[in-house]
Amino acid sequence: MSEREHTPKSDQPRAPRPGPRWRAFFAWSESTLIGASFIGLCAWLGSEYTVSLDEHVVVPGVHVAGLDIGGWDLDRLHAGGGGLSAQLLDAPLHLTTAGGARIDATPRQLGADAELEGAAARALRVGRTGAVVEDLMTRAAARAGDVRLTVPMAFDEAQALDMLAKLSPKFDTPSLPTRLDLEARSVVPARQGTAMMPHDSLSRVAVALASGASEVDLVVRSKPAVDKDPLRSRAQLAFGAVLGRFATSYRTGSAQRDRGHNLKLGSAAIDGYILDPGETFSFNAVVGDRSVEAGYRFAPGINSGEIVDVVGGGICQVASSLFAAGFFAGLEVVRARPHSRPSSYVDMGLDATVVYPSIDLKLKNSYDFPVVLHVTANRGMVEAEVLGPGRDFNIVFGRQVDAVVPYATVEREDPSLKEGHQKVAQRGMRGFTVTRTRKRLVRGEQVGPEESWRLDYPATREIVKIGTGGAGAEVPEHRVRPQLRNPRASFEIVQ
Repeated sequence: MSEREHTPKSDQPRAPRPGPRWRAFFAWSESTLIGASFIGLCAWLGSEYTVSLDEHVVVPGVHVAGLDIGGWDLDRLHAGGGGLSAQLLDAPLHLTTAGGARIDATPRQLGADAELEGAAARALRVGRTGAVVEDLMTRAAARAGDVRLTVPMAFDEAQALDMLAKLSPKFDTPSLPTRLDLEARSVVPARQGTAMMPHDSLSRVAVALASGASEVDLVVRSKPAVDKDPLRSRAQLAFGAVLGRFATSYRTGSAQRDRGHNLKLGSAAIDGYILDPGETFSFNAVVGDRSVEAGYRFAPGINSGEIVDVVGGGICQVASSLFAAGFFAGLEVVRARPHSRPSSYVDMGLDATVVYPSIDLKLKNSYDFPVVLHVTANRGMVEAEVLGPGRDFNIVFGRQVDAVVPYATVEREDPSLKEGHQKVAQRGMRGFTVTRTRKRLVRGEQVGPEESWRLDYPATREIVKIGTGGAGAEVPEHRVRPQLRNPRASFEIVQ
């Protein structure tokens, strides 16, 4: 067995390994150089700062009213003040209220005057308080664009008050009662109106102008609530669903302007009417007398089977549109009389004529909830809706033609027409006897009994004018009349 040689361990500690001297010298030199540079920089900054305290120019980066005026001296500040003053005095000043109203004015309109002398003095004092560290930090902030000064303004109270008084009506809002928004199908709660207070708002105008603010929140007060609010108890009224709807068209040319006016007037009288459970709607009671005093105009209408100009002509189209909507909504038909001749804008069986005060349209709400009537006449359409919380059924309208009645012809002498000529003054219309039915379906199955009505449309006589005039009388133009159309023997509409 061989033995390994071992170096005996010494009991004395090992001496440290000596490092190169140049490293220590370099570290000492670097520290000394940095220190000397910092001292030199501080001395230079201190010297520059001391010198700048005696200068009369604005330190770099200072902004006044958005304008960089760094490096400007007092003379330049004064010379440029005119343009700056105009810019400030004509800048938008937003006058607002807590209700969200806003009107744009200018400080000049409120009698303001920019205090440029004070602003110039403030600008020259930036970074020159004498506190070295604070001033140096301020100047650094100015170079970063963070020092922005405002120009305070004084104002003429009398001119400001006069301007606010003139603007006051534009901020006023009326007190409104509870009302129905028929397009949104919701109840709009009552609202108290507001009035702007010119005298009380003066102090806020003064504070805003003095601080250079661009917005003034004016003082407003609430107006008293409306005395009469018949819909206040209807806050929970639900009418988001259409129970029945029907629309009819009308001409909008200049020749039909008066008729269109009557349609709008009659529709507006009904629009928004609330029909409570068990209540009966009366067209004549709600719309009232169709008179000149009520605003109605002369327009073509049916009178004893003839088309003649009558006050309120066309109102039957409103009644017919509403009747059809109520029919499809399932309202009870209490009274509905068809026209004395078939109408051009609605099918037989869905029309209803009204004459104040003798012939009325009456519909009863047999539901256990209120319904709302929504009727409008606009852009050539009369649209009627019955609104409520919803329905789970369909209505089927049926019509069957049972008999056709020929029309008679009546001749009338007319001296305004040349002898030997004739002219049809009113075209004859056949009469009809029809049966109208209504069924209610739930998921396609009929529920309850079928309702049935027998309706008679008398024939309308044809009136022919026979000429008896001399040589200067009218010679009517010969026209080829289109043939009368035959109505469908039977048909149904499901809604």
